[in-house]
Amino acid sequence: MNSYARMIMYLLTCYADSPSSTTVTKNIMKQTLLITLLATVLVACSSYKPTVRQGNALDPATVAQIKVGMNKTDIMRILGSPLMQDDFRANRWDYLYYSIERGRRSAQKSLTLHFQNGVVSHIN
Repeated sequence: MNSYARMIMYLLTCYADSPSSTTVTKNIMKQTLLITLLATVLVACSSYKPTVRQGNALDPATVAQIKVGMNKTDIMRILGSPLMQDDFRANRWDYLYYSIERGRRSAQKSLTLHFQNGVVSHIN
């Protein structure tokens, strides 16, 4: 229990035991402190989930710059290095992007470039 909750419990105990308070006032005070305590616990238990972005950002304007016939150096200058390079297919580069908001995948984009003789031959 955190120090804030302990303080509320202490106040509740002290106020409820005071001889000058009436029964109605005691009940109202107990309810108010209980609601405050519950609200504090609920806020403390909620968790913040930041937006997570993974991979290469594939903006439509940036992807539109990629043309068949461009070499690998030009591609890396525009998009950066690919997220995945297949060891068995050196002529294929995969660019992937996804974001996770509030624990759920909200966006996903992919771009696959095929090379032939060091230049882009096909864009997916």
